Amino acid sequence: MADQTRIGGIDFARGVVLVAIMIDHVPGNILEGLTPRNFALSDSAEAFVFLSGLSVGVAYYRKSLVSGLTPVIRSCFSRAGRIYGLHVALTMCAVAIFGACYWFSGLSALIEAHGRTVVFHDPLQGAIGVALLTHQLGYFNILPLYVVLMALSPLILAVARIEPLLALFTAAGAYLAARLLDFHLPNWPEPGGWFFNPFAWQFIFTLGIVAAIRWRDAPLRPSPAIQAICLALTAAGAIVVTDGLGLRPGLHDLVFAQLDVGKQNLGAARLVNFLALAYVVATSPILTNLARTAVGEALQSLGRHSLTIFAASSVLSALGQAGIAAWSGGEDVAKWLELGYTLACIGGLFALARYLEWRKLPKADRRQAAAGVGGETRGDFARSPRSPLARSVLAR
Repeated sequence: MADQTRIGGIDFARGVVLVAIMIDHVPGNILEGLTPRNFALSDSAEAFVFLSGLSVGVAYYRKSLVSGLTPVIRSCFSRAGRIYGLHVALTMCAVAIFGACYWFSGLSALIEAHGRTVVFHDPLQGAIGVALLTHQLGYFNILPLYVVLMALSPLILAVARIEPLLALFTAAGAYLAARLLDFHLPNWPEPGGWFFNPFAWQFIFTLGIVAAIRWRDAPLRPSPAIQAICLALTAAGAIVVTDGLGLRPGLHDLVFAQLDVGKQNLGAARLVNFLALAYVVATSPILTNLARTAVGEALQSLGRHSLTIFAASSVLSALGQAGIAAWSGGEDVAKWLELGYTLACIGGLFALARYLEWRKLPKADRRQAAAGVGGETRGDFARSPRSPLARSVLAR
């Protein structure tokens, strides 16, 4: 039961992150000011990668002990292949959406911003770059990181079977090497490196795997001293990002110029700030209590289908970005349009998750759910050990 509770907590946190990503990927909407990146040095990306590592640790570590690494390797590479295919499909959808809106509006930024220039002006090189993962459009550049991380997962798990801390130290060494020696995966046909450097970001992914292994049988025991330090670091990050709660204009820019906060290589300040925040959340009863509410159950449903929900939100955000950019109305109307569209998209994601939950139920339970009868609620189905929804979490 403890494991199932923590899985529910993982799915709840992932659901919150998915909503934040949906909001952040429709720039300019009013809700954008409420997402985590406005109150911390880190943002949703760190949380999503860490939670993915947790899920891999939950799903595959025990399986690797019982059945060996061979089935784990097959599963991880199969998932990496599915993520690769989804990334290419989503990129093509984005190209079609922005191309159609450009044809409608004639706005050149629609085919030139966020890495779209090569795809539209040199389609052959652009298509090859997308297929090789060496050319990634803005807002469509995190799935290539997941392809690499899923391919690396069996190696991380193999080392963790020897000793979890050895896997963590190895990942830390790779992170330091990437930072000090500038290791990265190169872009092509444009210069530079991947937006998310896998050599750096594997560290936070491995942290998630090791956390799942170390605390798979019992929850993390909070230390008052560590909690106090983490609360202080979290508060300091919030003060910096908000310009001292609005009392010290320019504080954000001044501190950011001194700190290592780059996103591409997972800046050390970002990493420390996220780990402090993660410890505060993990050791607080707030997460568990919120996860048990009706809203928490709905957010868990998003987390249980994270890849599908992320794909849907990516298409919806592209439609929003392109459509609103092509909008020829006034700015005041556009602001309300952005807000309304974002809220509608969030509602659509919850509706999609509800449908996916319903589709996983046995046929008899589907009929009961459709008729509004039955002895168990959707949340009960999700938490039940015999439920296909509970088993699907481990299957992922």
